[in-house]
Amino acid sequence: MSGDILQSQVDEIRKLMETRLRIRGKTLAQQVRKAGRLLPRNMRRDATYLAQAETVMAHPKLSRMVDGVKARQSHARLSEFLAKIDPKDRAKGKLLGWLGSISLIAIVVFIGVVTVLVQRGIV
Repeated sequence: MSGDILQSQVDEIRKLMETRLRIRGKTLAQQVRKAGRLLPRNMRRDATYLAQAETVMAHPKLSRMVDGVKARQSHARLSEFLAKIDPKDRAKGKLLGWLGSISLIAIVVFIGVVTVLVQRGIV
């Protein structure tokens, strides 16, 4: 596998991670580390393989160790997964989760206040 092809694949994955997951980093390895649980285990494994392959391709003798088929498959799976992610939907989900937790706290506080009022005989 050519280093240029692998580099273009890595750049594409980095750009997708930046736009879809909003994860920035200097290298793909840093982005994968920051992504953590946002990537499922098999996708994280593919991304780690691509990051390691990028590092190995910089060395002339070690570059023969990179499996081109596995790198292409990893790139294809990651591209397909990241293309399906909708950043607006993720933001909406975070907002709804935050609002849900706030409303649960408000309900618990309201029940607590009503309970105290009933015990003191005010209501």
